[in-house]
Amino acid sequence: AGAMKSGNPLFRASQATMSVSISVFLYEGFAYNIIFLGRILPAVGKQAFVLPFAVVFNLVWGMAIWSYARAHFADPGVVPEKWREFVSTIGEGLPIAPARPEWQPGKATYCKKCDIPRPERAHHCLLCEVCVLRMDHHCPWINNCVGYRNHKFFLLLGIYACLASFLALATSLPELVHCAGALTRLDDGSVWEPGASASFVEHKGFISTGANILEETMTIAAAKDRCAEMTLCQGFTFEGPHLDDDDDKDVHVYFKNKWNIWGDGWTSFRKDPAQAAARLEVTDILVFMIFGILALFVAVLLTPMLATHVPLATQNLTTIEDNYENMPNPFDQGSTAANLAQVFGAYGPEWPIPVYPWTPLTDGISFARCDERLRPDGLPER
Repeated sequence: AGAMKSGNPLFRASQATMSVSISVFLYEGFAYNIIFLGRILPAVGKQAFVLPFAVVFNLVWGMAIWSYARAHFADPGVVPEKWREFVSTIGEGLPIAPARPEWQPGKATYCKKCDIPRPERAHHCLLCEVCVLRMDHHCPWINNCVGYRNHKFFLLLGIYACLASFLALATSLPELVHCAGALTRLDDGSVWEPGASASFVEHKGFISTGANILEETMTIAAAKDRCAEMTLCQGFTFEGPHLDDDDDKDVHVYFKNKWNIWGDGWTSFRKDPAQAAARLEVTDILVFMIFGILALFVAVLLTPMLATHVPLATQNLTTIEDNYENMPNPFDQGSTAANLAQVFGAYGPEWPIPVYPWTPLTDGISFARCDERLRPDGLPER
């Protein structure tokens, strides 16, 4: 068994939505690893952060991708053949209740669309055109139903994807801010070199070769920032003695694209050659800015989703059952941990990993009620 298939036009629309979500996931990973870690951090002199950022982000992002694959490809819990055989064996001895939007614990209900009885908590998905055990909803982002067999994967996907987006934003926020500002100052075909992080070495004399790519009157601190932002600037020179960065005296500065120091009576600053080589193309900045926008979009989208689905899981409720009002939740196990165990299986080291529970506490057909005694395997005694 695997991901659902259907000829329903809405199902095909769900496939398109899934393609968008996959593209966003892959783009986020590419932009963070190739552009941010590979290009931007070295350009701002933060090479020491590349490895720890790469390890933390890719661990969480990789878990999100893994969870996504499991949530999409897993059978969400189509009514199994063993149930059909059970219904055939029991025949008319099986009491079947009409399906109603209310709690019906311990009762099989009849699906008019599938023309079969189905277990308690099972519902029909109009997009997948099948009945799904303990169905929660159909998720277009994974193009699959969320039900008994992949509910865990869906929750882990939301948690890891949201966490990856927040990690990406938190670790790249200073550079995103700098890039946003740089975009407003870039000319066609120019590049960005972060001025605040660029280092310069002072030399006595003036830069003799190369054209003056710019002449301006400004402070030394402003000249360093300006040189760092320009495409070809290798350094700048001015007539006069040494001035500190915090000196507010304006001098007439000549910016050069080549370095050849000589003469006397002038002062020059040369950009660190390693940082001069770490220039960023405008396309790098644009790719990085789009990454920031998408990461923010994913975080904003998933935060309220998790705020809805996680509390429901802690109450052993589905989004469908959350609307039932005819009685208190008969499947509430009395605690958050016990209710989560109905989705994640008995507590164990596999809880945060997108694999099937090693010790499931339900078979998807029969669910423990709050007033029942449980067998050693966690299933109700019936």
